[in-house]
Amino acid sequence: MGNTHGVVCVDGSSPAGLLEEWLSSDAGVHYETEDVAITTAPQGCRTANRSVATGTGDDTIRCWVIGDIYGYDRSAAGHHLGGYVTRPEDVTPAEFCVSHYDRRGFDALSGFNGNFTAIVYDEARRELALCTDRFGTVPLYWTQSTDGTFVFSSNIQFLPFHPDVETEFDAPYLHEYLAFRRTFGVKTPFTGIEKLEPGTVTTISLEDGSMRTDQYWRPRYRPRDESVEWFVDELASRFQTIVDEWTRDNRDYGVLLSGGSDSRLVLAALDDATAYHMNDWMNREAQVAERVALEADVEFELLERGAEYRIGSLERNRCAGSFNGWFTQPYTSGFNTELTGRVDGVLSGLYADSLFGNYGIPSPEVSLGPLGSMTIPTERSVETIDDYIDLLLEDAHDGHQMPTDLRSVLEANIYRDGETVVHHGVTYDSLEELVYYGNCYPLSNDDDMRFHTGLRRTLPYRSPFLDNRLLDLSLSVPIRYRLRRDLVGQAIERLDPSLATIPHASTGMALSQPFAKSYVGEHLRAFYQKHVSRQSPPAPYLTNGPWLDDAELLRSFDFAGDVLESNDDLLEELPGLDPHAVSDLYHAHQRGEERVGELYTLLTVLTMPVTEHVLENQTSDPVDDFHDQCGRCLKPEVVSVA
Repeated sequence: MGNTHGVVCVDGSSPAGLLEEWLSSDAGVHYETEDVAITTAPQGCRTANRSVATGTGDDTIRCWVIGDIYGYDRSAAGHHLGGYVTRPEDVTPAEFCVSHYDRRGFDALSGFNGNFTAIVYDEARRELALCTDRFGTVPLYWTQSTDGTFVFSSNIQFLPFHPDVETEFDAPYLHEYLAFRRTFGVKTPFTGIEKLEPGTVTTISLEDGSMRTDQYWRPRYRPRDESVEWFVDELASRFQTIVDEWTRDNRDYGVLLSGGSDSRLVLAALDDATAYHMNDWMNREAQVAERVALEADVEFELLERGAEYRIGSLERNRCAGSFNGWFTQPYTSGFNTELTGRVDGVLSGLYADSLFGNYGIPSPEVSLGPLGSMTIPTERSVETIDDYIDLLLEDAHDGHQMPTDLRSVLEANIYRDGETVVHHGVTYDSLEELVYYGNCYPLSNDDDMRFHTGLRRTLPYRSPFLDNRLLDLSLSVPIRYRLRRDLVGQAIERLDPSLATIPHASTGMALSQPFAKSYVGEHLRAFYQKHVSRQSPPAPYLTNGPWLDDAELLRSFDFAGDVLESNDDLLEELPGLDPHAVSDLYHAHQRGEERVGELYTLLTVLTMPVTEHVLENQTSDPVDDFHDQCGRCLKPEVVSVA
């Protein structure tokens, strides 16, 4: 279990003295040759060195792992023996990686199961390989500097501060981010900067600077003709195995527990844990979570947020921004001390709904007039690229007056290439795979990845649903089961029946109830809360659910207006944005319009240190600028190779 973040630069010239200009001596581990230099965060990077006998003597293979490797699937790597091997507890992820590379070279990299990016430097071959996991859960951003150097970082904000990197905001992709709070695929809002593709091995030759990318995996949907009971048994069994492999009897674990079902399955698979529930007050959601913890006989701790916590995340998360999600979405960032001081690792149920529920599967919505609307649990047909673009545009917050047309941007980046479909530089076998898995493959297509990344950078963290064995199972589940069955709820009933008797906070129905009953109950409860209930939370921005009402928060406090006013000069420089039009949009929200999407995404951009650097400080010294704007807050992010 481990975590790392940083910058990587690669070329054939000597990097002597380069890193020292940027960073003070406490930056972490430093490794340097004529070809490669790497600086990592203190206690951040798991590093392994291994000498390999060759015909000319001993040459060194070095490996750095960002994230965690849980095991090795021989079958996925084409090994004749087949089978799955769990990484031994006394072997670090990097040691595990380099030992398999010893035996099979770069072909071995495709067999790793985990949430990671692995960097392998083979001195004999004079090659550097960057291996991303299947879903790209640990993004690595890269560019090529003005002198031909390859520069990499797991924090996109660091790249423009590199002395030799020149970039500017790319208007079409900035438009995408402002509308969707993410850029899709490998794209970013900076010219010349992209993410590595998921499920690939990218090899850089230190002889000639060439770069080659080989894809070893992408999602292929192959539904199995099995009963729902078979899938529930498989989900429960594989989930229990995954949790048992990762946890140890001599360590303490925390579970981020909601009032729903996904994290409840984690608690059902654990023998003991501390249940952490984040909420803004002890509302209905929090009360259900507490009841679940009491039934599981584990300690319950409320991590209370409130308005100040939400507003404070603007400053707290400014250096962690990745143009994926809002400033609010590293949800636990204000509770790092509470978590690291109490537990050795944390688990969540993140991405259960993307892989085993209905999230991402388009369904028709029926209007009920003044009563609201309801989603019908059937699949909506998406037969063409235009249909898919229409689907994306339905969720866009496109209220800013941008110089680009959002549909045109999507049409230029989503297209057929022979039998495959390309979505912003990422290839899918068919439109079907894009529709079903495009929301989480790569994981940066999901705007909650900031939550996942923030946890990974805090302490050992895992979402069991991102294990390859559950990804494989998801790709075999018939869509009708994801739409009209509660696979996770039924798996909880398999592992701990008592937890399944407790109602879901949203539906008010026990997880053990049939899907039809829960579906009706959810809509009846929503109708009752909207049209009948006289109960009201103690403040207009508080709710009975897991999140506060951001629309009311913006109307209750003037933090957004303060940020917009103090960054008027940046608004003038951002392509397409007019400070007066933004002010009009903000005041329209204050008068009752719903503009949270446009405002929160813009606030996120304006408070990132990199925004001011790119727009106004390109003629200043990037080293000094980095230290002035980021101080120590980005130092722990650094990994550098040149």
